[in-house]
Amino acid sequence: MGSGGLIATAALTGAVVAGGLGVPDPDDIWSDTGLRVVDQATRSDGECVPHSFGQVRELLATTPCVALDRMLFTLSDDRGGTIVVFVAWVEFDDPAQAREFKRVEDIHGTGDITPLSGSLLLMEDVPFSAVNYESDVLDDVTVVVAETEAVSGGFTAGYLDDTARVAVRTPRP
Repeated sequence: MGSGGLIATAALTGAVVAGGLGVPDPDDIWSDTGLRVVDQATRSDGECVPHSFGQVRELLATTPCVALDRMLFTLSDDRGGTIVVFVAWVEFDDPAQAREFKRVEDIHGTGDITPLSGSLLLMEDVPFSAVNYESDVLDDVTVVVAETEAVSGGFTAGYLDDTARVAVRTPRP
């Protein structure tokens, strides 16, 4: 599968968000990719530590977040392929805390925010490898993290990476 549509959509979505034209509709984010949202679940928490592991958890124990929103959703293509996507928004009191969290989170193998259970979407849990990953800082104090994994279909690693680049633009619930 090619990734040209995803790359173009990621660039367009980034321009819309960065340009201050408003938060895009979730359906609009995926409309040009050939993927559609099939199912989703969200959860909001006031604490991050119980929903994290590794060095990320250690950092959050000393630098607590002020809010955590997590979303798990599935995307499907017209060939029956399915991708599961995890997005987390981790909000802090100040920009320095957000930058430090992003720095640690962006290092592969340092831990992560725990994804929502696949049972919320009536599917088995998917082991997220954090290989197909993207992060960004929003509003100076919120770090958004997106990870993708193929459940079925012939998705390439590049396609999954591109999907994460689009997913990081998902509007916060």
